[in-house]
Amino acid sequence: MILPTPRLTLRPTLQSDAAALFAILGDEEAMAFWHRPAFPRLGTVEALLADELNAMAAGGFHYWTVVKDREAIGSMDLSHDDGTSAWAGFLFRRDQWGNGYAAEALAAVIDHAFGALRLNRVMAGVQTGNARAVRLLEGQGFHREGVLPDLMREEGARASVLYRRSRSSTKNGA
Repeated sequence: MILPTPRLTLRPTLQSDAAALFAILGDEEAMAFWHRPAFPRLGTVEALLADELNAMAAGGFHYWTVVKDREAIGSMDLSHDDGTSAWAGFLFRRDQWGNGYAAEALAAVIDHAFGALRLNRVMAGVQTGNARAVRLLEGQGFHREGVLPDLMREEGARASVLYRRSRSSTKNGA
């Protein structure tokens, strides 16, 4: 499903997005707070996208490429959708940081999660020290729930914090 916003289009990810997404996934600074280091080669991103496309086809996973002016600038996802809840994720090119695109795209994904998908909650894990992601999530009505065990980080392990937003909560947390 395509999710339009005032400035962006979130469209289902395609295998042909690999080169554009490698600009993010291969960037050490953009990947500093992800569960794995930057991807070393385009082929690694191509393999990741193949896995994501298979997961979407099987159900329970939703991956979007964020497009601005016909150019891919980011990626959004809802993973492990069990019909009640899902995990949100987002990555954007560094040259697009600070423009409000991530907040705009995340708002569209949340609306889709609570509307069309009828989920009750959306969660996100944020590694300690990722102040940008914390501001983004809190600005979208997510609340800190606790600390997650660090099960996935391959090197330089950091604790991750669980954030959650429920369908019944408002953006301001009421």
